[in-house]
Amino acid sequence: MNSLIKHFLNSNKINKLLKNKEFEDLAKNLYWYDLSIMFASSKFGLLKILLWRISKKVSNLFSFLKMNSKSAYSENYQYQNPKNYGSETIYHKIIEKKLPNFSNPSIWNLKKLNSKPWFESDKWSRYLEENCKVIKDEFFSSDYKTTEHPGNQMLAENGKWSSITLIGAQGKNENFKNSFSKTFDLLKKMPINETYGFVSFSKLSPGTHIKPHTGSSNLRLRYHLGIDVPEPDMVKIRVGDQTRPWLEDKCIIFDDSYEHEVFHKGKKDRIVFIVDLWHPQIKNSYVELLKLNEFKKFGKI
Repeated sequence: MNSLIKHFLNSNKINKLLKNKEFEDLAKNLYWYDLSIMFASSKFGLLKILLWRISKKVSNLFSFLKMNSKSAYSENYQYQNPKNYGSETIYHKIIEKKLPNFSNPSIWNLKKLNSKPWFESDKWSRYLEENCKVIKDEFFSSDYKTTEHPGNQMLAENGKWSSITLIGAQGKNENFKNSFSKTFDLLKKMPINETYGFVSFSKLSPGTHIKPHTGSSNLRLRYHLGIDVPEPDMVKIRVGDQTRPWLEDKCIIFDDSYEHEVFHKGKKDRIVFIVDLWHPQIKNSYVELLKLNEFKKFGKI
């Protein structure tokens, strides 16, 4: 109940902000799961969320009574109570699957955004490439080891997917501010999407296949900088219907709201630096609004 009260108070603030005529288009076209943000942040939206939570609790209870094993219940519980990179959500809706060349974010969707699966080099990809040595030096001199990526168990077949997250769903990781101080300084100059995005080092072990999936939001573009790519012909990523390799010291850019998957057919680890920036087609005034803590906290328990 406490989480519902916090969500209601936060929603009320967002609803008032969105009533400003300046944000009329955003209020109509920004969706959280299957609900427009204007409806989701209203009293009627809160009522729908409350009824949904009650129905899920009843459904979970009946499922528990029917199941014979603890492991089966655990699997059902994860399905009924998904987490977005460690943050449990107060409501969720499974989005209907679309063809690979259609944007299909699982949580936050700004409709009418004219995007595409792949983007070519821009000033930010060149900025990362120019400073690649600084980032690589800090990564390889760091005492920190990668830990299991939140999507490893659900998405990775064979192999292993691990990461070091500098900026995640809970904000900046203060544990890394000294070891990666130069990297954080570089990031300060970039339009990092801290509301709906991440900054991390991603490591794939040989043989890993990351199954087809879509990202949680189309409000960002994802930049991958090759940190350690010893076998570029053997490790590739498909976004939409086009597959490309990673190259060491080079950056690729894509919209991860399109279906994508990864194939590691090599014999050595692949490491990339991932940076999520605000999608360039979003108005600056919208970006400034979406940076507010109210949007960062929305829907999270």
